[in-house]
Amino acid sequence: MKKLGCFQACRYSNRMVIAGTAVAVVSILLWGEGILPVLFGVLAAAGVAIIVAGCVIGNRFIVCPHCGGPLYDGPRLPTHIPQYCPNCGTKIEPPGGG
Repeated sequence: MKKLGCFQACRYSNRMVIAGTAVAVVSILLWGEGILPVLFGVLAAAGVAIIVAGCVIGNRFIVCPHCGGPLYDGPRLPTHIPQYCPNCGTKIEPPGGG
């Protein structure tokens, strides 16, 4: 299996956090209305699980391909990859040299 690159991990992480947030918020709003409370409770929990999975992917794989240092500052994950690694200063280019 091919290793997940930092650009691909950032894309996956962002999409999972956005989708999980949308599912959780809509489910919680509908859960509060009393419409099928068990179903929307389960969907809200699934949304939170997707958010957590997206954060785990981001923390694990959004790292410099050269030195392995994190490309994010503290607990906040980036929405994009910086041009240079904050740890080693190496230029970070997307696959294909683009």
